[in-house]
Amino acid sequence: MHQLKLMIWPSDQGTRLTARDRNGTMLLRATLPPQPWHARAVPRLLEGLGSFVPLRAALVVPAEAASVATRLYPGWFGDAGGDNYELEVIGSSRRARREWWDVPETDTSDLTSQGSRRP
Repeated sequence: MHQLKLMIWPSDQGTRLTARDRNGTMLLRATLPPQPWHARAVPRLLEGLGSFVPLRAALVVPAEAASVATRLYPGWFGDAGGDNYELEVIGSSRRARREWWDVPETDTSDLTSQGSRRP
């Protein structure tokens, strides 16, 4: 299997995960509690997924609620990935999400806040 891209979208209501393969096929969609029970829950999740396939992940940090991301993943400032994954921090704007998913500007589809495509 080729590289998997995983977007992590924390909020006060829950943490949304969306994963796609390089063709844009949705492979995983999940909603987790807004705060993990363990401080290393997110790195462990990324390490586990990255043990199966090459993993590139993005932690979406909305400017108006950046503290949500730090509660979800307190150590993200120092984490650029590990042996099994690569982690980036991106903004929550539509443009930032489109660029991270590698959606061409000429593509007329839209990416919603959940990371899925609309026709």
